[in-house]
Formats: sequence, structure tokens, C-alpha cells
Amino acid sequence: MEFHRVIGARRSLRAFSRRPVEMEKIERMLDAARWSPSCANRQPWRFVVVGADAPSRAAVEEALDAGNDWAKRAPVLIAAGARRQDAAVVESRDYFLLDTGMALMSLLYRAVDLGLLVHPMAGWKEEPLRAALGFPDDFTPAAVVAVGYAGKSGDLDEAARKKDEKPRARKPLGEVAFRSRWGEPFEATLPSLPAKVYETELQLRFGDTDAMGHVNNAKVVTYLELGRIRFFADVMGVERVEDIRFILAEVSCRYRIPILMHDRVFVRMHITDVHRSSFRFRCDLFDPRDGRVFVEAETVQVMYDYTTGRPVPVDADFLAKARDYIGG
Repeated sequence: MEFHRVIGARRSLRAFSRRPVEMEKIERMLDAARWSPSCANRQPWRFVVVGADAPSRAAVEEALDAGNDWAKRAPVLIAAGARRQDAAVVESRDYFLLDTGMALMSLLYRAVDLGLLVHPMAGWKEEPLRAALGFPDDFTPAAVVAVGYAGKSGDLDEAARKKDEKPRARKPLGEVAFRSRWGEPFEATLPSLPAKVYETELQLRFGDTDAMGHVNNAKVVTYLELGRIRFFADVMGVERVEDIRFILAEVSCRYRIPILMHDRVFVRMHITDVHRSSFRFRCDLFDPRDGRVFVEAETVQVMYDYTTGRPVPVDADFLAKARDYIGG
């Protein structure tokens, strides 16, 4: 999954399925945490993985606060923490909890990348948790993370369900980041969403289908190409093939549901990033009648001079014409 999608998909929801989590995925999460940065590379973090059948599981669940009863459905609970003496101290600053927090963030993002739901918790009683997991006296637990697959919100009690239904909210950038010195807001300039998105309908052909009766996955790359060409014709005003001055550098597709011949398919696209010589499209193939999204995709294009055979910078004319379609 593209990293920006990982960030966007991560939510601390509470509805867990009983579906077991593969230990291979837990290992990949722990390995991501293991490669996190730490002051002086001391790597003070430690994790205890508690599965549904672990002897310590009942005692760990007893340590959870009453408001976190939902976490008992999670197939895996991971306790994380560190010892002060295992980490660096610079002047009077202890870094063991900061290091552990960075490792936890790596663990959480890797879990989302693997299709898992993760919820870090502070709602637990320290002494019962220590007793359940045998922590040393000098060990400081920092969080307990519920890990599993997303379940049904109907399985939650009303209070937990209402929390999950709240929209995501974040403080403005200028409130949490400053430019040059404290109190001088770092003002956000990037649009969170583009002013416009480009949409065009795609014509499905019988020859696009395979023996399974749905559009072959390889055809999706062609559909994305059609969307790009139409964008350049309709938005950039390109009329000749020789005026299409880019080459395709990368395609990433996430196939969500099959496309069938009776489906009506549009491509919806906008530009998310513009660099010196390249730009990125984010695209969805969807049915406008019911909103179903068949494919989520991203493509990277590089501006290219076919005469010299070298990349060239994105020019001001491109930026001016594409401006309303850049964001997100």
C-alpha cells in the first residue's frame, strides 16, 4: 500500500473480528518496529505478544480498564515498553519512551499495510499488567495494542460504537508547527483536496473479459492510460501525440472488486504530487450509479524530451493548467 494510503487508513477503531491473525504478520510488524530510529541506536523497546490462547491472556484482559472491554475480542494484544537504563540520556533528557513511541508507530503503520486493525491503548492498570506479563521492576510499560481484523460495529456496545462513528479530526497545522520560532505558525499552503477532479467514462469491450467473466486485471492499465490521455486532451489542451511530453515511470493498482461487462465504469483522477520532473496521478475506477470502486491506482509520469532522451522539468504552463486538479 502506498504510504499516504497507510496514513489515511490508520484509525483506532474498536470493532474487531474473531478471525485469527497470522503470526507471519505479527512478525512483520515487530520487524518494522525493530528497524525504527532510536537515540544513539540503543533500541530500548521491548514487546510482549499475547495471543488468544496464551496462558497470560485472561490476566492481561483483567488489567484492561472497563471502557476497553472491546479489546478482549482482538485476537492479539501486544504490550510495549522500555527500561530507562537501556536507552540514551542526553543532558537530563531520557529518550527511552520517545524511542519506544517511534517503534510503536512503525509497528502500527506496518499493521495497516498488512490489512490489519490496530488500536494502541493507555486504558489499563499497571500493576495487574506487570504481574500478568512478568515485567521487571525497572521496566516501564507504555502501551497495550489490540491487533486483529476489522469486525462489525454492531458487535460493540453503544458507547464504543459512538466513539467509532466520530469523524477523524486533527488540529490545524499552524497550531502544532511553527516557522523559525515558537508562536509563529507554519501556515498550510497545500490543498487537502483538489478544487476539481477529472472524470471520464470508459467503454468496456467484450474482448477485455477473461475466462472468469470479468475484465482482466491487465486491462486496467490500459484504462488508466485512456484516462491520462483524455486528461491531457481535455485539461491541458493537447491535440497531437507529439505534444504528450511524458513517459510512464510507475503504476500501482489495488484491485478491490471485479469489473463485469454490465458495469458502467468511469475513471476519476487528480494530481497529488508534483516534483521537479515528475507528477503523480491518483485514480479510481468506479461505477457512478452506486459509487462502487473497482480499482484504486496511482501512476507516476516523468516529463521527457524525446529528442535528447532525458527528463525535463515540469514547466509553468503545465502547472497553470493543472493547478485546480492538484491536491490531496
